[in-house]
Amino acid sequence: MLTVIKDIVLTCGALVGIYVAIRGLNTWNRQLRGTSEYDLARRVLRAVYRHRDALKNVRNPAVWVNEQPHPPEEEAKKMNSEQLHFYGISGAYQKRWDRVIEVRIDLQAELLEAEILWGKALNALIEPIHKLERELFLAVLNYITIINPVTEPETKKAYIDIKNKKRDVLYEISEDEPDEYARELTSAITAIESHLKPHLRR
Repeated sequence: MLTVIKDIVLTCGALVGIYVAIRGLNTWNRQLRGTSEYDLARRVLRAVYRHRDALKNVRNPAVWVNEQPHPPEEEAKKMNSEQLHFYGISGAYQKRWDRVIEVRIDLQAELLEAEILWGKALNALIEPIHKLERELFLAVLNYITIINPVTEPETKKAYIDIKNKKRDVLYEISEDEPDEYARELTSAITAIESHLKPHLRR
């Protein structure tokens, strides 16, 4: 009888141990997943903010001298002042846009991981930012084409007509009084922040 009781006690002890171990493992898995999701949400938001800042930099109406590249000396000798000015301005915008591409690539990498964990909901929230980026790119391209000294007058006129039919998004004049483009960008980011907030609370 004592042997039977002993076996029952040992069996119950083993079962309790297994139950505790499983509960502990499940808790650890939840904590690990929560930590991973927190870290991913933080990285996504950081990439979104960097993307926002790169777009804002493109819209900065001040093109500083240190942003503008200079042509090689031999090439510069063959240019007039208008051509030199265009070389500097177009080069500055190229540098600004290179930064946009760089941060967008980083953002896309984070979004790919987010899609694995959370599905495609976040991609839909990012799309308005991509749409604003495309709109700004076309505005920059339009502007560069118009100020290019080698652009034919008929082509320049056509681009000016296109520009006049669209809203002006090239410059952000004041951060204190955001324009429509800036407000749409802020609104899109706010939606992303709200979506990621639950993951940041863990």
